[in-house]
Amino acid sequence: MDERTAERREPASVAELATMRAWTVTVVRKRWTTAERTVEAHGRRWVVGLTPTAGGATALMLWHDDVVVAHRRGPEAALCRLAVRWVTNLLAGRPWDG
Repeated sequence: MDERTAERREPASVAELATMRAWTVTVVRKRWTTAERTVEAHGRRWVVGLTPTAGGATALMLWHDDVVVAHRRGPEAALCRLAVRWVTNLLAGRPWDG
């Protein structure tokens, strides 16, 4: 499966994001600690990142030029899908939250 096909799917977990070549997932002691994707599009650089939080939630962040411009907390599956939507929008030249 190529990367574009993989990203059209709705990922249900960070493990599924890890199968997408452009995502970097860091694992420590058999648990993921970060998942990141850098997007350079239309003359801008963005980083989309996920990390687990205390209590079992997941945090999703979006950086532009080292400034956090968005932050969400919630279930891992929902935030993985949202992260891919943000990436898709940025690559298409649309507002990340569009």
